[in-house]
Amino acid sequence: MNEIALKESDISKLKKYPLDGIWSTESTIYYYKKDSNMNSILIKKLFITNIKRVNRKIDTLKVVKNSELSTYKELVLPEDIIVVGGIKSGFTIPEVVNSTNLHLFLKSREINNRVKIDILKKIGELLRKVQCQKQEFYFGDLQEYNFLVGNDNEISVVDLDSSSVNRKKPLETKYIILDKKTHSISKYKVNRSTRSYPSINNDNYCYNTMVLNFLAGEKIHRLDFEEYFDYIDYLYDVGIIPSEMRDIFINHYSDKKNESIVDYLDLVPTQIERGSYNVYKALQKIKKTN
Repeated sequence: MNEIALKESDISKLKKYPLDGIWSTESTIYYYKKDSNMNSILIKKLFITNIKRVNRKIDTLKVVKNSELSTYKELVLPEDIIVVGGIKSGFTIPEVVNSTNLHLFLKSREINNRVKIDILKKIGELLRKVQCQKQEFYFGDLQEYNFLVGNDNEISVVDLDSSSVNRKKPLETKYIILDKKTHSISKYKVNRSTRSYPSINNDNYCYNTMVLNFLAGEKIHRLDFEEYFDYIDYLYDVGIIPSEMRDIFINHYSDKKNESIVDYLDLVPTQIERGSYNVYKALQKIKKTN
């Protein structure tokens, strides 16, 4: 990867890239320049420029670029290293035009649920494809904010500098940090800072949780054990998920290896509204008053 040297004054002159209500906890994105085809090249400027942290990201990207993963059209890989005032501070990345962040895509009332489920299935299929290639690669912090959906319903994965290649040390993973239930489960290997070691278990858990939160319309990973299991049973009882998906969701908190739910998404009905967590809570309230 080549290095591009800039000054802070150069960065201050750049226009910020609009994230459409998506809040980034790691960086600020700027428009940088146009390539030969007049497509925009962006700069991802990191908030934290600790040498060890940035070098880890650079090493990860170099390995990915020299592996089979570089041929996956869904993966949006940073291109050059940005050095600001002599400090490695981020990367250039190509803009993915005419796309919507998956978080906003799943919340849109103008998009049919079947289309949303098909997009989630594509992500699951990509995850399986990545898991089957030779390079030991994990997305790590796999969440809806790190995916884009194009006008053609093709998916793109961004923020790949936070992924893991042949890494034995823990990484920050949003769902595992927030889901305290995982902290006592050995397969997630959570350290004192509630970071977890990269693994297939983690990536499958994050993918499944992303789908579950979509079905529920809420952050189900934050529930306590009893409420979580009761809600999963509710989804099965009202016909939103098949028994295979129920078992996989329950196994998140067992010693069993995590499986992906991708093969069962076609069994999920388009009318998922009755499976929302708010409906479940309303029915629970009625039961208590009767």
